[in-house]
Amino acid sequence: MKSLLLLLVISFLSQNVHASDDKTKEFFTSVMYGTLAGALVGAASLAFVDNPGDDLQRVAKGASLGLYAGIALGIYVTQYYDNGPPEPELGTEPEVRLPTFFVAPIVSNNSIDGFTSQLTVYNF
Repeated sequence: MKSLLLLLVISFLSQNVHASDDKTKEFFTSVMYGTLAGALVGAASLAFVDNPGDDLQRVAKGASLGLYAGIALGIYVTQYYDNGPPEPELGTEPEVRLPTFFVAPIVSNNSIDGFTSQLTVYNF
């Protein structure tokens, strides 16, 4: 019980992480949330045992597994997840668009008379 109380006090007294880079901040945020989520799952699992006071190590095991999951998620988010293309700078050429192809039916008198198609090669 003392270790659980100490864990709660330390978690509420911890300071914010000041990251020099957005990726570093995202990594530490995912690690922190993973650890907290794992500890909560471990604490919730105490409801399914006969003597919860004897199995408090489940909270630590959950926090440990959450830490590893947070590290894995943090590595994925910072290294492999792309937030989209970067914004173009002012004065640069717009990116080249690929040709588009469009097909539509020609309808008259409630029947299809044929099809029309359109190919856009270049827009300017």
